[in-house]
Parts: sequence; C-alpha cells; structure tokens
Amino acid sequence: MIFVKVNEDFLSHPLIKENTISRRDYQENIFINCLNRNCLVVIPTGLGKTIIALMLTVQRLTEIEKSKVILLAPTKPLVEQHYNSFLKLTKLPEESLITLTGTIIPEKRKQLWKGIRIAFMTPQVLQNDLISNLYSIKDVSLIIFDECHRAVGDYAYCFIAKKYRENVSNMQILGLTASPGSTEGKINEIKDNLYIDHIEIRTEKDLDVKPYIHQVDNEWIKIKLPSEFLEIKRILEDKLRSSYKILKENDLIDSYDISKITRKDLLKLNNLINKRISAARDDDHKFQLFNAKKITANAIRLSHMTELIETQGISSLKDYFKKNEEKIRKNTANKSLRELFNDKDFKKVQKLTYDLYSEGIIHPKIEELKKILINQINKNLDSRILVFCHFRDSVNNIVKFFKENDIIKMHKFVGQAKKGSDKGLTQKEQIRLLKEFKEGIYNTLVGTSVAEEGLDIEECDLVVFYDVVPSAIRSIQRRGRTGRKKEGKVFVLMAENTRDEGYYWAEKTKEKNMKVSLERIKNSEIQSRIGQSNLLNFISPEKHGGTDSIEQNTTDLSSIKKVDVAGDFEIVCDNRETASPVVRALSLMGVNLKLEQLQVADYIISERVGIERKSAKDFNDSIIDGRLFSELSELGENFSRPILILEGNPFKVSNISENALYGALTSIIVNLGISIYKTENSIETAQFLYHLAKKEQSFTKSTIKLRFDKAPIEISQLLEYIVAGIPGVNTLRAKSLLKELKTLQNIFLSDIPDLTKIENIGKKIAQEIYRISRFKYKNSS
Repeated sequence: MIFVKVNEDFLSHPLIKENTISRRDYQENIFINCLNRNCLVVIPTGLGKTIIALMLTVQRLTEIEKSKVILLAPTKPLVEQHYNSFLKLTKLPEESLITLTGTIIPEKRKQLWKGIRIAFMTPQVLQNDLISNLYSIKDVSLIIFDECHRAVGDYAYCFIAKKYRENVSNMQILGLTASPGSTEGKINEIKDNLYIDHIEIRTEKDLDVKPYIHQVDNEWIKIKLPSEFLEIKRILEDKLRSSYKILKENDLIDSYDISKITRKDLLKLNNLINKRISAARDDDHKFQLFNAKKITANAIRLSHMTELIETQGISSLKDYFKKNEEKIRKNTANKSLRELFNDKDFKKVQKLTYDLYSEGIIHPKIEELKKILINQINKNLDSRILVFCHFRDSVNNIVKFFKENDIIKMHKFVGQAKKGSDKGLTQKEQIRLLKEFKEGIYNTLVGTSVAEEGLDIEECDLVVFYDVVPSAIRSIQRRGRTGRKKEGKVFVLMAENTRDEGYYWAEKTKEKNMKVSLERIKNSEIQSRIGQSNLLNFISPEKHGGTDSIEQNTTDLSSIKKVDVAGDFEIVCDNRETASPVVRALSLMGVNLKLEQLQVADYIISERVGIERKSAKDFNDSIIDGRLFSELSELGENFSRPILILEGNPFKVSNISENALYGALTSIIVNLGISIYKTENSIETAQFLYHLAKKEQSFTKSTIKLRFDKAPIEISQLLEYIVAGIPGVNTLRAKSLLKELKTLQNIFLSDIPDLTKIENIGKKIAQEIYRISRFKYKNSS
C-alpha cells in the first residue's frame, strides 16, 4: 500500500502535523523512487534530507503495523537534531519517539524498546545492543543511515546493516549523504556495505532542485608567512631532506624531494622496513634497517612540525614541543624522539619558536580571521559564524586569542575524546552549546571535524576554513553548514607556498572526481531503468577501489556465516572490545555474547579459561610500556587455563629487537604458564574463540560465573564464593583450599608454608591470604 501520491496527500497524512512541511517536488520524486527498495540518496546539504527520511518512516509505519523504525546518526548532537525534527513534524505520541544513548543503562534501554515506534541512536549504541542481544530488531521495518559515507571499513554501520539483513525478512534501508566519496569504487563500497539496490542522486544543477539552492560565495585568501616562520620552515625541511636521502640510499623511497613524499608514504614505510628486518640475516644490514626505522619516525615528526608552522602557527608548534618534552622528562619517550630533541639544529628551531611565542606571535592567519569576524558581525549583529580547524590545539589557541574580545563571543566545539590535558566536550555539553549558539549567547563556534557533519544551524551565514583539508567529503560537509535557509559566505585561509595550497588542489581534484563519478552512476541508473546494460554492472565487488581522506582499518565481515549451533555457547567479552571486529564477527556467527567491564581478561569462556587478545603492535607496545607482564600475571592468577591470542606477526611490526621479542614470548610460556595462540586477523580470532567455547562448554553447561553475581545460597557454594573474593583466588583455587583445609577458619589461620602446599596456590597468593586474614578493619566513614 502506497499512501502518498505526487500531490498534497503526504502533507495531509494523519501522522503529519498540519502546516509544518512545505511541498517540494524533488523530495516526493525521491520518495516514490525509494519505495520498497534499499536506497542511497545523495543530495546537497540544506535540501531537507530529514523530510525524505520522515516520508519513508511514516510510509513504513503505516504500511507495516506495529513495526519500528531506527534512525542512526554518527554523533549525539545530530541524533538529537533528528529527534527534535520528527517531534516537531509528526503527531506520533512523544513517548514513542525516543533517543537511546549510552548514558541510559542497558536494562532501561531494553524496557524503552518495547514502546518505541521510532528510535534515534548512534551506531555504537545499537551495535552494542545487537552484540549483547539486548532486544530483537525483527519488527524493524526501516533503518535510516544518516551520513552514510561512513559505511566503509570497520565502521559500525557495516555490521548493523549485515545483522539487519540476516535477521529481518521485510527489511528496508535508506542511506543519506551529501558526499559519498570521490571515486566510483568508494561509492560502490558504500552501496555494497548497505545492500543498496537503487541510488537517487540530486545535484545543484537538477531542475527540480535549483529553485531551493541558496547562493554561497566562496573566497580564498592567500596569506604570506613572515621571515621568522620561513626560517623555522627552512631548518625543518633541511632536516627532513637529509632524512629522505638516507631512506632513498636504503631503497625505501624513490626521491628525497620533500614535495613528492607525503606523510602517508612515510607511514607505509614502517611495514616495509619490518618485513626487511624479518628477512635480513646479516647483523649490519639489520642495524641499518633499525636505524632507518628511527629516521622514518623522526621524518614523520618533522613533516608534522612543518605542517604546524605553515598552517597553524607558533602556539601549535610550541604545544607540540611541550608534549614531547614532557615524554622525555617522564622517561616515556623512545630513542628516536630523544635523539631528535638533542639535535643542535632542532634546538635552534625550539629557541626560535619559544622566542616568537614570548613575543605573542601566533600566525598571520589569526589577524586575518579577526578582520573577517569583526567585519561580519558589524554588518549583521545577528550573524552566526563557524570556524573550522583540523587540530584541536589550534581551536584552543584561537579561542584563547579572542577571549577578551567584546564583539566576538566565541566558544570551542570539539569531540568527547580527551587529548592530553584537554578534556573535550561531552555530548550533553555539545547539545547545550548548539542551543546557546542558536540563541545568540555565542556568535562564533570554533570546531574540529565533529562540527562538520549534518548539523542544521539555519542561522549560520558564514563559514571560515582556518586550514584546508585534502578531503572532498570534509570540505563539502564544512561548506554545507551555511547557505541552508539563506545565502551564505565561505572564506578559506590559505598560507601561500605551503601544503595548504597542495591540500586545496588535492581537494578540488577529488571533488571534481566525485561529481564525475556521481554523473556516471546517475546515467547508469537511467540506462538500467530503460533496459540498457552498463559496464559497471559487470564489475565484481572485490574490484572496487578508491581512497579518500580517512584511512580505514578494514576487516571484511561479509564472508562470515551464521553457525546454527553457535547460540548454544556463551562468551563474556570486555565491553571495550566492541571497538574490535572480533566481537562483531562473533555476533554475526550467532554466539551468545555478554558484555561486561572486565578487570581481568578480554574474553572469558569458562571459570577456568580466560583470554587476553593483543594485536602485534599492541603486544610490542605493551612490552615497551611495561603493561604486558602485569596484565598476563593477573590473567594467570585468575584462570587455571589462561590464553594469550596474538593477532598478527609481532616480528613484522617490531620496534624492539628480535631477541627481546623471543625473550618475552618464552617468558610468557615458561615463567607465567600461559598458552599462546597466533591468528592472522580478527576473523580468525573470532573463529578460534567460537571453537574454544564449543569445546569447553560442550562438557560444562553451567553459566559462566563472574564475581559480580549474587552470592549463592547453598552453604558450600557460599564458602567457595567468599574464598574466591580474595584477590588472585578464582573458583578453582577456592575449591582446592576448601577441599584440603575444610573450613574458613582453617584457611585463615594457616601459615604461608602450609598454604603453598595446596594445589594451584603459589607463594604470592599464599602471602595475600595470610595478609588479608590478619588485616585490621578500618572504618572509613
């Protein structure tokens, strides 16, 4: 049943509030073309994609009674924005439209789910709920993926779409974005990951869209760097060029021309060097390669510092120095960093930087920004301005610069993550800030990438790029924050003869490629509708290529099949592991997963089997920072069958010597008594965990007991529970103690030598039992 015709029918639907939606032909055309199909809608920013989402939502809720709809967006502020829009436009009871966030405890989310018609969520929350089987999505008739250009690599959208497709027969998917990617390969990857069978594309040139496009003027301002900046830049580039010469002599790069080698090239070098180290048999050759690793690490740092002085300024470079000096002071810096900071030429760069900072010099961009902001606010006191920066340090420095300005009422708008001493903003603070920005308490927000996507601030009439990003997706998103309900203006600040200019041309090329790709796909859709074949239809999914600004850590979940008997087995997972593809793979296999915040182990199979998982890189890093042996010692003390899963080859990503790695591996096996199992990737890890659970739980059907369970009522079990509460004593050790000593009194009166005679009780645990049994209670209240 289609309840909407291309006319006023939709506007008079009983679920839509009167006089809240203006009729636009292109929205209705897109809606009609997306009915009963998994559809990707590519539409310029500010053209009401929320209305398209609303039209399909109301259609599905009307067509399939008692069904639910989920609307996903990458950030909490964007989720809140969609929720408020739907609340404003529909007559659905307010209690049936609910935002489900991570701040709501799982049991409460489970209860709320029962009465929901439309759920507004971030993908991370839904992913965790699906993994832990908190509720069923079998009655979900539509999932909307907003900002669906994120549906690549390991992002949660990919897992959710696959889980939805496998569990719901009458499913429908709607993907929404203004910028799907700069190549056909990237666009096709999104289509594959969201199971899209139809794509609707609108551009500013389309006749049905043109009347609703607001003019946005773009102006690029070139800024010359002062001589002091150029001197710092010259020293850094000379050192960088010297590093490149050594790397070229070792056949690791093709040129030492600093304009031809990118930071991405340097980042790729590490794996190449590690492979050569593994293959090298000559000690001198190995020494050269280890030296090349140090040079590469410092080349990456020098490249980053050059970008800071070029595009961000003295304050950002000074902050970078301070962070690394703190590492050296705390003795947490590696050898390459210490060597760089001891170099006499580098010390000259530091002195020049600190001298300029003491004179109050930041970057010539900051004065140009001040002119732009004051001019805009003087022309329009009700103006709202967004300033975008790539680095959070620059955001903080800009806000600090304008702190005492009476005209420019500025605040930072950044993500939640803590970066150094900067705590970031909680999602609640972000939502409050957007409200205060709209109300005029602040007239300028300075934001990082968190402010780029989807935020509909109709009052925003000016956007300033403090720096240039080489990404078509991010540039389109930035520009899309203005010109939504009225004309807008965009200024791009560009440091002359720097990578700002390089990034500008890279972004322009990608954006041009995106437009060409969309046009081709659009033409192929038209041809397929009239029955003509297109060569794109014969390209297999494996051939999709293309890159954009953000590197994705990809694990292909498409090959994972559900195992019929997997639901018979349970694995307890540390809830921080949901960032890993392992948990998603286990969920897709059908294993019952229980998410808990585990103090010890990443995965628990039974009372005796606990598993720590480490990627090859994390394994090496944890040797260096000292975490490895303390974590594995705790694992061994709490489980009688402790296992370390080593994912990848630590010798190929090694920052430490081969002998040290062998020493660590042999110590884990011989001294700690921990078994090591090596896997190639996350999928193989998931398969091993499943088979381990199958083997272990086929003989023992009891539920995995964790310490946070309620104490048992049966007296013998109660005794086991009490003894197992002693640090380092698990259920197996508790049983050994009670079997030998019979009573709590005998256990707590035993001396250390008597306790160490008992099976599974070592000296360390014996000492802990002895200490606790004689410890005098202190009332802290």
